[in-house]
Amino acid sequence: MKRRQLVNIHRWLGLIAGAWLLTLGITGIFLDHDDWRWLRQAEVPENWLSPSMMRYLPATVMRYVAAHPADINQWIGGSERGLWITDNRGATWSKLAFPNGEHPQILRLAKLNIDSVPRIIIATDDGIWAMHGFDGPIKRLALGGDFINMISPGSDPHSIIGVKDFNQIFTIDLDAPNSIEMLNLDQPKVSGLPETITVYQFLFDLHFGYGLLSRKWSTLINDFGGLALIILSTTGLLTWYLKRRWKRRKSPPTDHRKSIIVSLYRGHAPVIGILGIIPILYLSVTGIMFNHFLTFMEWGEAREVRREQLPPVWRYESLQGEIDQVVTFPGEHERMLISTRYGVLVTDDGGASWSSEKALGSQRGQLFRSGDHVFYSTNSRQFFVRADSDSDWRSMTGLPSIVYDAEFTDAGLFVKNSRGFFRDSGQFAFTIDPLKHPNLEAATWYLVHDRRPHR
Repeated sequence: MKRRQLVNIHRWLGLIAGAWLLTLGITGIFLDHDDWRWLRQAEVPENWLSPSMMRYLPATVMRYVAAHPADINQWIGGSERGLWITDNRGATWSKLAFPNGEHPQILRLAKLNIDSVPRIIIATDDGIWAMHGFDGPIKRLALGGDFINMISPGSDPHSIIGVKDFNQIFTIDLDAPNSIEMLNLDQPKVSGLPETITVYQFLFDLHFGYGLLSRKWSTLINDFGGLALIILSTTGLLTWYLKRRWKRRKSPPTDHRKSIIVSLYRGHAPVIGILGIIPILYLSVTGIMFNHFLTFMEWGEAREVRREQLPPVWRYESLQGEIDQVVTFPGEHERMLISTRYGVLVTDDGGASWSSEKALGSQRGQLFRSGDHVFYSTNSRQFFVRADSDSDWRSMTGLPSIVYDAEFTDAGLFVKNSRGFFRDSGQFAFTIDPLKHPNLEAATWYLVHDRRPHR
């Protein structure tokens, strides 16, 4: 096939796919940055969603909950979209306002009962806030301006433990919130990690910006892949349009026009076309796989790759950017659990060394504490709970999707997931409960773009 024929094929394929590639590049960058507040909070009409995406809408409304210890009718719940309260068991909800019109993303709640007064500690993308009692105002507590992806009750009754930007574990004494203790995790010793991981797990993290280097650099590489798609589609369309326009006008070529075409070509092929080939290639291949998710998952879960053959981020020479959640234990300052891409890791020496909690598997999940119990669940519908007094984890049944929060009340144990509220009917077997979250008749921009299979 002659070069001119190849150029024509490339041109027409590019023109046909150009608008779609531009859309993929823009939305891909958006999905890499779920920390951008406007994506999680700016709303679009519900009818913008396809029927297949409608089932994901409830998950964006309320993830984290707190029940009043003395009144089962009173609940507080929140998500990236805001914070709500009900005093009639979900029949109606009212929005809770932050001071000065602030509207942070709610990323986790920690529930403490100090001197018989419930305290709700709120982790957000703008530091930590607190409510003194269910009817108390929301006040800033600490770490203003920082992205706090996790908080949990601390090992002391008046303390909390949390994670800043997936990097640093900290503890705060609520009586002295300005005195913040940061845990040193520069050179941890991690043992018991699996020798192999599934191809599905690797490609999943690769596609969504966690699979090459650190969380920050992997995201930047994926961003560049999205930016490359935007530039390639834009410069290709502009080159075709300008040449066609000038040809129709039948005006003689000028040096200015030649310089425009040369600049567009250089930006299109020799620069972006070459630099962007690696991220574009792996994003395209994995994107096609996720469009056939069930087949890909079955294929990918059946194949494994050795951990030492993967990029450095999989070797865990550092825990920077790897800490999704953390919990600790009453009176045990040195003992902690963290949730990572390899599942749950445990330390008994304050973070100097970590080992895998093998009973929970090696998948990323949701780890949190409620009362004297610790919960862990994964997207593969594995649900675990363990009381502080127990040595073994127990399975939970009857739950259709990953659990984000739980509350022990006088009416029993409730858990919250994307489908709603579920109540324990005995022996950690759960059934759906009529308690409802706010019925928001709008979707977020992030949900419009999001096609992740785990959402």
